[in-house]
Amino acid sequence: MELRHLRYFVAVAEALNFSRAAQRLHLTQPALSRQIRDLEDELGCAVFTRRGGKITLTAAGQTLLEHARELLAGAAAATGAARSAAQQSANRLRLGHYGVLWVEHFQPALRRFCQRHPSVRLEPVEATPVELVEALRREELELALLGAMDVGLRIEFATRRLATLPAWLAVGLNHPLAKRRRVSLPELRKAEWVAWNERVFPGRKRVLLEAAAAVGFTPSIVAEEDSLASLLMRVANSQAVGYVLPMTRQVPHSGVALIALAPAVIEFEMFAAWRRGTEQAARLEELVGCLETPPQEHFS
Repeated sequence: MELRHLRYFVAVAEALNFSRAAQRLHLTQPALSRQIRDLEDELGCAVFTRRGGKITLTAAGQTLLEHARELLAGAAAATGAARSAAQQSANRLRLGHYGVLWVEHFQPALRRFCQRHPSVRLEPVEATPVELVEALRREELELALLGAMDVGLRIEFATRRLATLPAWLAVGLNHPLAKRRRVSLPELRKAEWVAWNERVFPGRKRVLLEAAAAVGFTPSIVAEEDSLASLLMRVANSQAVGYVLPMTRQVPHSGVALIALAPAVIEFEMFAAWRRGTEQAARLEELVGCLETPPQEHFS
């Protein structure tokens, strides 16, 4: 899900009129309608009802609106801080990332760094993990947030582990486990699994395979998805089990129950990677130090 989709959605939700929202966004009404349809397709549910020319929010849409405003407010704060810094200096740090959930997780640290260095313009750049590595190599980024670090990348770049978060399980509401608060991995040895696409998210499938092997089984993987929305839609409409970041609880997940995996044997890692020998090495080290500091929010 891209931030622009959230901006378009909020504009329509506040106006409850596609024509007025399109004027506000400087878009044509057909283009705005298409963007909203794309958002609904990605979420796997409707966010508006349309009856007799009137538009209202669905229950999922109301939930999305509450969280979308928070996410956009955070993005606006980051953008405002970066623009303010740009007026004081030409310095900039381009920070590559691949998802709004991780950006929100690190937002307190990013804000702290910007407050310490008002002359630095911090520029977030969203891309897939593979694209972020290539952008680092082409010197189009100063720092990238990456979820997997093989030996080759550790040799090529300076790296540091920033966070390790326990995976939560995602199942459809009609799944036998949907009302459980906690589930252990051995209980799922006969389950069908939805994994993450290895090309888009290197290493995420491996953490499932290694954790399952450690307790004595090979998971039956029936699908591999390349986005959170696709994974949630898949489990909502099947008996398969997915595994997601704990922050997923903060975003709409209609038709899906999220369950703690206990003990937390499947974990998501996030690393920082940057080029060695760069002129901004000291500043990058300080930024990485800020990112290493755990946020006040704790996910259990």
